[in-house]
Amino acid sequence: MKSKSLVVILGLALSVAGGAATSPAFADTGFNATIAGQPNNSPLVNLVQSSTLKVDVVNLPANVGLYVLNCKVPDNPRSAPTLCDSSAAALAYLPADAAPRASVSIPIRVNAEFLGINPNPSTVATPIGPVDCRVNTGNPRSTTCAVYVLGAGRESANPVYLRVYPTVFSPVSLTRASDAATVLVSNEVVKLKVQMQLKLDVVSPMKVSMKSGLVPNLTADNCAVTSSTIKALKDSGTCTVTISTTGGKNFRPTVTTRVFQLTR
Repeated sequence: MKSKSLVVILGLALSVAGGAATSPAFADTGFNATIAGQPNNSPLVNLVQSSTLKVDVVNLPANVGLYVLNCKVPDNPRSAPTLCDSSAAALAYLPADAAPRASVSIPIRVNAEFLGINPNPSTVATPIGPVDCRVNTGNPRSTTCAVYVLGAGRESANPVYLRVYPTVFSPVSLTRASDAATVLVSNEVVKLKVQMQLKLDVVSPMKVSMKSGLVPNLTADNCAVTSSTIKALKDSGTCTVTISTTGGKNFRPTVTTRVFQLTR
């Protein structure tokens, strides 16, 4: 994410919004945001496995940017979420502009299932794990996941820009098939239990394709990956590439890895 303290500040914004009676007053900017035409705190219903929704923003002041992210709602709804979707198009970012904007729209991909990561990088291990937004919370007034809108940068803690939209997804078949990844580096197949060597700072072509045809999300430690390349960042140890998909109508979500040996 583009803000190192995003999730910490999101927690502050949620806390301030929840305790508005004692919080300092903020100027009325006339700002508002809706998703798929729904106002703040309204559920987004009948969503398919992966839904691209439009975030419509009005009266956005000058020098204010926005984040939109899909996360698992924490046990304490006033706490900052620690499992959010970072897959392609699932994190929307609207940069600030020097001029105010009367209206602007940004898309966000809202997935029912995703590999959740903590959007707040830190020096300690961050949680990571699969999230299924269809899980019943046992409370008819709450949902497993929600889409959050909040200000970026210095406006991150300002509750004027905070909006929360609970999500409700349509069911999928229980017979969805398992997915599988094929990984090619320099046109050589990378097998699951074999560690291919990567040399420091050498950019190698990489292609990852899924049996389902879904576009995978790629993350890595100790190496840099794009949709078409991989490069070792160290000359010793290993690099683990995590490959994940958000699933689909006919395939279940998948998380798999490939491990590379790093050399000089």
